[in-house]
Amino acid sequence: MSRAIKRMKQPICLFDSGIGGLTVLKKLISKFPQENYIYLADLARVPFGDKTKEEIKIIANEIIEWLSRFNPKLIIMACNTSSTVLCEQGRINPAPTVPLYGMIDCTAQFIANSHYDEVSVWATKLVVENNAYKKAINNINQNIKVQEITCPKLVPMIEDLSFNLEEKIKIISEYVEKTSTTSKALILGCTHYPLVQNDLKKLTDAEIIDPADCLINEMEKHLGNNLAGQTSIDNKTNISIYSTAQAEKVEKFSKLYLCGNYKTNLISLNKSRI
Repeated sequence: MSRAIKRMKQPICLFDSGIGGLTVLKKLISKFPQENYIYLADLARVPFGDKTKEEIKIIANEIIEWLSRFNPKLIIMACNTSSTVLCEQGRINPAPTVPLYGMIDCTAQFIANSHYDEVSVWATKLVVENNAYKKAINNINQNIKVQEITCPKLVPMIEDLSFNLEEKIKIISEYVEKTSTTSKALILGCTHYPLVQNDLKKLTDAEIIDPADCLINEMEKHLGNNLAGQTSIDNKTNISIYSTAQAEKVEKFSKLYLCGNYKTNLISLNKSRI
């Protein structure tokens, strides 16, 4: 097997504290169906958004070290909280030997070079407290006004499938009312949030920005020929989904949200194994 083909078959690895990162995985599969994927849901330590920066640093570094054992072609932090902490200079120790992508910088680049003069961001507590999107966007373009809103009720609502539509709309509306009416775009600054995107579109005229789309554009720009693309390899996609707890929840959401002609393996882990 040639070196190029071996490189193509290396997996794309990604992680999140729970099921939110499946929204990123779904878009990756749609764009790059010939790739192989490894996804880690660290539900033993969910949620990341309420932890301190030092706690997140330790957790994320442990996960990156564990994923590196699979010889990935790249690792994706499919989590805005981890992206907030690890994208700060010197936060990754040791530095990974493979490309590492987060959700924030690529989105900031897209927004900073767009026509928007004002945007709003929905995100978790740690992301908002650190003004992660505001700093990243204004470091590139200081003329864009950025509003960041903490949305603590969204992740529990999304992960609890017992909420009916009326209850969901009530919670989503609470954050819509806090969102500036002059914002031209609304960034979903948590990978869980695209799971309520269809309901959200009925409540706001702002353009909805999913950072996963910005991430994919960035990957294509920098990795190019190292990505398998649509038809470059005659190979059915293999997906391995690891969970450190609540494997039944991960399995349920995987079946609900992911679909396609590929093989999916669900592996339950003890937290101490990563």
